[in-house]
Amino acid sequence: MVMLEKNALRIVGGMTLLELLVVIAIISALASIAYPSYTQYIRKSHRQQAISDMNRLQLYLESHFQNGYDIESVSANGLCTDFCEVNRKRYKISIAAMDAGYTIKALPLGELGQNQDQCGGESYSALMLNHLGEMTPKSCW
Repeated sequence: MVMLEKNALRIVGGMTLLELLVVIAIISALASIAYPSYTQYIRKSHRQQAISDMNRLQLYLESHFQNGYDIESVSANGLCTDFCEVNRKRYKISIAAMDAGYTIKALPLGELGQNQDQCGGESYSALMLNHLGEMTPKSCW
């Protein structure tokens, strides 16, 4: 039988403070690179939803045209109602209609940073679509 001494050394496994700090530094560096890309991706997805809503509005207006464009069923005071699915804290979609035409405008809002969105590396003040099918800015569509 082998007897163990009372004062035998035991090896304890674990991480040192320096190793823990190195791991935290690596995670921080990766997060600082990934976060800006993630926020731009989120802005782009909300822009695509606004464009989708604008296209749906255009289809609705064109399909319900009778001697003029009726916007009353999809807007209240010129702003899109529940017809639009975009987050109202990111875009304000407005409709201006005349007898012979209309303009749909999506204004990016600053509350959640949507106003910092860029298309093709350039900022824009609003997305616009009219009855002639003209879309501005082109780089966003």
